[in-house]
Amino acid sequence: MNKVRALALDFGASGGRAIVGEFDGERVELKEVHRFPNEPVEVNGTLYWDVLRLFHELKRGIRAAEESGGADSVGVDTWGVDFGLLDRDGKLLSSPLHYRDPITAHAREEMEKTMPLAELYRETGIAFQPYNTVCQLAMLKKNGSVALEHAACALFMPDLFTYFLTGSKLCEHSIAGTSGLLKAGKPAFSEKIFGAYGLKNLFPQVSGSGTAAGMLRDEIVKELGLKKNMPVIATLGHDTASAFFAAAPERDEAVLSSGTWSLLGAVTDRPNASAEAAEEGYTNEIGFGGKVRFLRNIVGLWIIQECKRSWEKDGITLSFSEIAAGAEREEEGRCFIDPDAEEFYFPHGMPQKVSEYCRRTGQYVPETPFEIARCVYDSLAMSYQKHLKTLERLTGNTYTTLRVVGGGSNNEALNRATAKACGVRVTAGPAEGTALGNILCQLIALGAVRGEDEARKIVKNSCPLRDFFPA
Repeated sequence: MNKVRALALDFGASGGRAIVGEFDGERVELKEVHRFPNEPVEVNGTLYWDVLRLFHELKRGIRAAEESGGADSVGVDTWGVDFGLLDRDGKLLSSPLHYRDPITAHAREEMEKTMPLAELYRETGIAFQPYNTVCQLAMLKKNGSVALEHAACALFMPDLFTYFLTGSKLCEHSIAGTSGLLKAGKPAFSEKIFGAYGLKNLFPQVSGSGTAAGMLRDEIVKELGLKKNMPVIATLGHDTASAFFAAAPERDEAVLSSGTWSLLGAVTDRPNASAEAAEEGYTNEIGFGGKVRFLRNIVGLWIIQECKRSWEKDGITLSFSEIAAGAEREEEGRCFIDPDAEEFYFPHGMPQKVSEYCRRTGQYVPETPFEIARCVYDSLAMSYQKHLKTLERLTGNTYTTLRVVGGGSNNEALNRATAKACGVRVTAGPAEGTALGNILCQLIALGAVRGEDEARKIVKNSCPLRDFFPA
């Protein structure tokens, strides 16, 4: 067959990439053609995504793909929950809020006044987090947001970029499934939720993953000097959905999507919105074909990313690989933090927060960058152990392998610590899981791949995996 080239525009919470996947009928070869940082901007106490800069970088990624041989389609995936508001003329009313913006700091108390959180969970299957879309909208409404008042349409982040590219407004299932606004396990918004919080449903009707959104706008084709137009596919818009799809787990394999966030879970056929699942913080998100990702959010390598930023301000420049290598030389198990403790959620001064947590809890106090990193890696590994056992209890399944996908799969120090803590084989890869899942969904939409089973074979052909065993 002729080779098919799909372009993944993959936005994480700390950076983005443009990756071309070339499919020869048996395997996908990935080539990164553009990379850029994704840093929020704080203005007058409000934290925004720099969406116009990100769209500029997105277009640079399309141009870079053209220079490397072009593409037959393009699709966008991003982090979850956040959204943009458009006016009746389709103009962006404001830069989208960042999910760490303090507007939702008191969302729990405010929302419980209207609906018990247990009822909210039963309706949506989404674990309560103050940054959830439903919380952001409810707090914007309470604060009298002018943008929300004048909005005619809301689009989740990958759908917003797709709209910028094509002019088409749609709402892809996997990204909508992060919002806390859908009925549990169903491709439909819950009018009960909108009514409870006095909200208008500004989102388009939910569409399936792999829907063709349209062709690139003519002016973008001209601006970027493309030789031909190409379709934009509403691929698996949520990066975790893409990563889980690329992991292609078997029944006895749990999945850990490891990046800024750690998301640990398994693929199931139906949601679990039980009281026990709610108490344990498990959420039911949507993946390819409407299957459920039953998982738990854990604050992940965000802590290391923030430490790195702080060290750089102090003149200490270390790459992530140097941090991991240095941490492995430190004594393991000397001290631990709870990665989900509230103080680690917010930016700034992260090394001091780690040290202070250990001091406050009567442990060895890490001081050097490598000691702090060792503490964080060990703590994440122990957190994974705890939640893997809970996952087994909630699903009634036993997992003998933990599949680690995403950028964190390259972190050998963390992989070894995880294998030891969890007592299971850790299989690391693909590192570019989000981009690969995005591309596979596009290839299915283009008719080049015949469904999920063939995609699973292609993953095994395409990606070298590394195993780590409990010592």
